[in-house]
Amino acid sequence: MNKKQPEWLSPEEYQMIVGPSLKVAAELAASRGDPTLFKDLPCMLGLMHLVNQLKNYYIDEWAVLSGVSSETSLQKAPEAACMMVLTEGNVAKAELNMMISSLNRAYQQVLDAQIMEQADMDIKRAWEAIKTSQHEQFLALLEQAAKKFVIALDSWEKVRRG
Repeated sequence: MNKKQPEWLSPEEYQMIVGPSLKVAAELAASRGDPTLFKDLPCMLGLMHLVNQLKNYYIDEWAVLSGVSSETSLQKAPEAACMMVLTEGNVAKAELNMMISSLNRAYQQVLDAQIMEQADMDIKRAWEAIKTSQHEQFLALLEQAAKKFVIALDSWEKVRRG
């Protein structure tokens, strides 16, 4: 984590929103044959979705109470998580913004297709688990949500390309 970035999340928010999402997405990508995550587009979009949904629950339910990070840094969390993965994957700086922009466009298409209902139910259940400090259940549900997201995305992509 780069301390020079004022737009980053607090350590608590990172551990609740970004860290678990990164872990789940990276493990899923590895199980699909990509140990680097950033080359597995469905898993990268899944990462964005997990972070986005957890961030939304966090903003709705806790951000008012804690007020630790700015709304801007919370809104940028999905992008920041992807930026971390790309940087870790040694993607050239010149390509980073273009890749993030492409991910954002692809994610918007996925949102528009409304294929995440099954995954979203698990993310909601995961959020309920973390609120009651059930960390293992939280991670298991996030993992399940990521798998459902990627399966739905792969299926949608096949139909779309028909």
